Amino acid sequence: MKIGIIGSGNMGRALGVRLAAVGHDVMFGARRPEQSQAAVERVSGGAQAGSNDEAAAFGEVLVWTMREPDPAAVLANPALLDGKVVIEINNRDYANEARAGVWFEKAIAERLQDNAPAARVVKAFNTIAMESFDTTPEALRESSAQTFVAGGDGDAKAAVAKLAGDLGFQAVDVGSGPAAFRGVEALGDVIRIIMIDAGRGGRAHLSLNTLPEPNLQSVGAREASTYR
Repeated sequence: MKIGIIGSGNMGRALGVRLAAVGHDVMFGARRPEQSQAAVERVSGGAQAGSNDEAAAFGEVLVWTMREPDPAAVLANPALLDGKVVIEINNRDYANEARAGVWFEKAIAERLQDNAPAARVVKAFNTIAMESFDTTPEALRESSAQTFVAGGDGDAKAAVAKLAGDLGFQAVDVGSGPAAFRGVEALGDVIRIIMIDAGRGGRAHLSLNTLPEPNLQSVGAREASTYR
């Protein structure tokens, strides 16, 4: 398949290199020609370098790596997206939006903590459907069941983690503050969409895993980043 990479930074380079390695025809686009050319040099089987507009014209499928949602700010000819499959891969500004928790309104747990400031509120179990509490702890442990936990009091989270373990769930500590509360609550929204709209039912489950160490040395090192 012909793939156009719109923006050849860390993720654009990595995705394009790997898509080329598994047999796709890739053109890397960038605002700076040297950036797209540097990405091409990582591809042993050959790829093309060009501008973002050239990559958009080339690809049947486009990988949109720019946080900018207005095509007119990225492409001289935004109509190049018409009829194309466009894969948008971006996240919000981590430092100024995600970490500050501005990506959603206040979580229920946040509001509860605000209204009961002396309480030690912990968000947990909201990604677990009722059916799973009718399952033995042994069976849940065997399936690597998890619950995501957020809160500002370490001892309180440890107590919740102990209770989760008694039920058969591993507790995954997401952290504290607005982003943690809102993130865990958002995971509850995600799993319900999967359960209900996608038809997977109450046994659908979210879990955190650690992927294997990178072993291909093909996509290059991460460019300097402020993790924004």
